[in-house]
Amino acid sequence: MSNNKKKKKKNNHTSATSNVQAKKQTAVQTAKPAKAQNIETKQETVNTQAAVEKKEPVKVQTIENKQEPPHEFKDPRKVPPKEDLKIEDKLEFATMSRKERRAAKRKRLKETTEGMTLVQKLQYFLYAYKMEILLPLIVIIAISLIVVAFFRGNKPIALSYAVVNCEDLEALDPSVIETDYWNYYSFDDNYQFQKVLDLKYDPSTSPNEASKDTESGNYIAFPTLCDENYYDIIITNKRGLEYLSESSIIHTLGEALPSDLYDIFTADYNDRITTSPAYTGKSAPYAINISDTDFAKKLNPGYDDVYICFPGVSEDNQKRVKQICNFIFDLGLEL
Repeated sequence: MSNNKKKKKKNNHTSATSNVQAKKQTAVQTAKPAKAQNIETKQETVNTQAAVEKKEPVKVQTIENKQEPPHEFKDPRKVPPKEDLKIEDKLEFATMSRKERRAAKRKRLKETTEGMTLVQKLQYFLYAYKMEILLPLIVIIAISLIVVAFFRGNKPIALSYAVVNCEDLEALDPSVIETDYWNYYSFDDNYQFQKVLDLKYDPSTSPNEASKDTESGNYIAFPTLCDENYYDIIITNKRGLEYLSESSIIHTLGEALPSDLYDIFTADYNDRITTSPAYTGKSAPYAINISDTDFAKKLNPGYDDVYICFPGVSEDNQKRVKQICNFIFDLGLEL
């Protein structure tokens, strides 16, 4: 009996020892993968560090590439001053006297342009002080134009004339008026001519269509100026004469010519008096044919049928009309 107990106790001890060894072995086997996992994790960390260290020079190089080049002159026209700086400048200058303000501006200009070339300094000066330069210049130009217009407007007129439907402006020779006629009456430099040479008028063409190749402003102003007795004579061909008479831009000879000159033409040059339709459709004497005169041939408007007609009816218009007709036909009038 006692032997059996000893054997049973021994067997239990052996079994317990085996269980303990089995647990240790299992723990060792379980621990090994964890250890391996730690080793792999450490290996990945080392690899990542190595990769970062390898990439760091590239990153540094990229940053270096992004650095701005050494300071160079920047065109002030492309880099305008900030608004807040402008306001600060205005407030600062407002507290100064005029003399102090000029000195401060000179100092700032000298500091800003230090190191610039002469061209760069000029560019900066023109940009920084453009208003100070432009405003006086604009005022000077405006005053000059007003003075010139005033004196020109007050100069007496030698002749105010228009040429209609000229075929070739380069071939047109206005010297027969501005030189020959000028010398014929010995006008001095106080006199001037007023003229327009590029008008195109035809009954079949509207002024808007005709003005496409010339200055449309002339077409807008011309009828009004004629109505205000601005022009003394108009030189034109037959088609232009028809348009002018139908549009009431010109007057009949009985209305426009001084009475003594009208009597001369009706008596001695009746064959030159030319009729043209009025706006009512009825024909009336509106022009004088000058086609075969030396005046028309030298003027060379580009057409053979040359007529002179009259848009003005004032005393000054009639005086100058008498002068030009006396010149063209050599009437021998004492003027």
